[in-house]
Amino acid sequence: MALLTRLGLPGDEQAWAALGFTVRDGAMRVGQLTCTFGEASWGFDETHAEMKLLGVPESPVEGSPPDGAATHPNAVTKVDHVVYWVPDLDTAITNLTAVLGDPPRRRFHPRGPDGPEMAFYRVGEAFVEVVTSGQPEALVGVAFRSSDLDATVAAVRAAGGPIGDPKPAVQGGRIASVWHGHTDWGIAFMEAPAR
Repeated sequence: MALLTRLGLPGDEQAWAALGFTVRDGAMRVGQLTCTFGEASWGFDETHAEMKLLGVPESPVEGSPPDGAATHPNAVTKVDHVVYWVPDLDTAITNLTAVLGDPPRRRFHPRGPDGPEMAFYRVGEAFVEVVTSGQPEALVGVAFRSSDLDATVAAVRAAGGPIGDPKPAVQGGRIASVWHGHTDWGIAFMEAPAR
């Protein structure tokens, strides 16, 4: 199984610091991922086919990642999932399976028959959420996992970041979204359902 190890995030260091992240030397560590800024991109520890099949830039491997698992004031512990839009799900599954070396964990219509069909790949701590959009391949968003969503929202607001109030998430638990204009990318913070 290929592991997602690098994620390029749109925006700059200041935009991500305003969301309560600890940023060091142009990067930040979120769980097992090294995140850099500027362009939506990704990178895996291993691939089994050419990354160009996915239509998304590959994050460069630059130097060493920030030390260890950073502690962030916003209580984020890891990346929950990245959202990957594709024009055709069958083609995307063929290409992702070739690159990652494993098939999706699940393929279905999570929002019911009127919603888009999706596929989900486990790539380490995170999932890749593949969404049929009819648009060219692109990474269009990220959801971060928080251990305490109320604390996350408070920390983001204290850092000057634009975030909405928590609400129930489709997959259970709660979610709070960052206002779309912040980086012109989908950004959300999630809290797992209570057990």
